[in-house]
Amino acid sequence: MLSTIVWGTGNVGCAAIRAVEAHPALKLAAVLVHNPDKVGRDVGGLGDLGHELGIAATDGIDAVLAGGPHAVVYAASGDIRPDEALADFIRAIRAGAVVTTPSLYALYDQRGAPPELREPVLAAIADGGGSLFVSGVDPGWGNDVLPLSPGPNPFFPPLRRW
Repeated sequence: MLSTIVWGTGNVGCAAIRAVEAHPALKLAAVLVHNPDKVGRDVGGLGDLGHELGIAATDGIDAVLAGGPHAVVYAASGDIRPDEALADFIRAIRAGAVVTTPSLYALYDQRGAPPELREPVLAAIADGGGSLFVSGVDPGWGNDVLPLSPGPNPFFPPLRRW
């Protein structure tokens, strides 16, 4: 089983807790939180599982990464704190983890990523052996353009007028 960390417990993090817990090849090893009110809470409750998992949420980043996780699902915000998110990615990659995230869309394709984002990630990969996979929907496209697209939209039903 692959030791997996979920970092953040917002909408994406809650879904990640449920997905990791349900996957037979993954073992939820820890959940990292930034909110002090969540530290010590059982992550089953934070992930809306309806039952406890016996894993307490923690803000102990160094201790969690020292445990050598195989994977990190980074679900903390990158939109309002891009520098901190990038620093978090780099820490996890240097610890040897495969990091997957929707948090910094500018890193979606490393060939087009700004050098100030791309180069530190590549250096961390060379140093620690981890990797980074960025995916998700760019909010400016998914929230603004897609719903307003003319014609039939396979993602959203037609608007009803009341």
